[in-house]
Amino acid sequence: MEKQLKWYKRIALELAWGTSLVIGVMPRFVHYYIIQPFVALLLVATRYRRRVILGNLTEAFPEKSRGEVRAIMRRNYWILAEVMVDTIALAGAGERRLRKIMRWENGDRLLQRTAGGDWIAIAAHYGCWEYFPLWSFEQPDAVFMSVYHPLRSDIFECYYRRLRRFTPSIEQVPMNSAVRRYMLNRATGRSVVIGLVADQSPNLRIDSHWYEFFGRPTAFHDGAERLALKFNIPIFFTYIERIKAGRYSLRFVELYDGHEAVEPHQITERYARALEQMIRRRPELWMWSHNRWRHTPQSQLSRFGSTTLEHTIK
Repeated sequence: MEKQLKWYKRIALELAWGTSLVIGVMPRFVHYYIIQPFVALLLVATRYRRRVILGNLTEAFPEKSRGEVRAIMRRNYWILAEVMVDTIALAGAGERRLRKIMRWENGDRLLQRTAGGDWIAIAAHYGCWEYFPLWSFEQPDAVFMSVYHPLRSDIFECYYRRLRRFTPSIEQVPMNSAVRRYMLNRATGRSVVIGLVADQSPNLRIDSHWYEFFGRPTAFHDGAERLALKFNIPIFFTYIERIKAGRYSLRFVELYDGHEAVEPHQITERYARALEQMIRRRPELWMWSHNRWRHTPQSQLSRFGSTTLEHTIK
């Protein structure tokens, strides 16, 4: 159910949605030869989060020259503009058009592997992440739990919830309700697919664990690992390849089979390794504008004290 908004917010939402519907029915050449260049130029002209992007890229790729880093940043602005266009164009899109967007490289094998059971798809802000729930067309009998972090803006919260209604099988679940909703869905007897995007910086906790990611100690959301171990659910990493503007292929890579005896944090460690490997292939496709390394082991120690030393081992 959509959140109740004040009248002026409702007007803003409907204006944004109406504009998106108009853009959504426009042909591809308008999206990628007119709107995308305009958005990219706007991002460059306003120097959108330029300091964060440049700083992250410089730290992540110390072996690259300043010119090479800036070249990645320029391509990243272009991809960010493309992702914005791709996301807006989802408004009002029909199944026929949506099915053309994603090519599932080993989707049939995944269905055989999970055999109607529950499984977790763990993804990242890489390419157009709003496309991941399109899997719901491939497994329509399952509940697709799209787990997300609620936005601060009521308007954008409602806007994105509308965009993600591809099929009736999609259930949009706030992160803090994931376990409860999973247990309720599990009780219905239907298969449950849990989609998580886990590469953003989590809130700093006393038990935050640190992983080496691009040569820096980095905390990760560990909700997928906690769910998998609690309920014996296999986890698959979504390995993305961009084919062309608005077109992707996706391959599922198993990180955990649901039964393997693993050490604490080992599954999240595998995710971090797989994510870094994917990003290094096409760094411009990742969301470098996020302040990914705003927390450090030092800030954890400053806030919680020396009892956290045991959690800074990676």
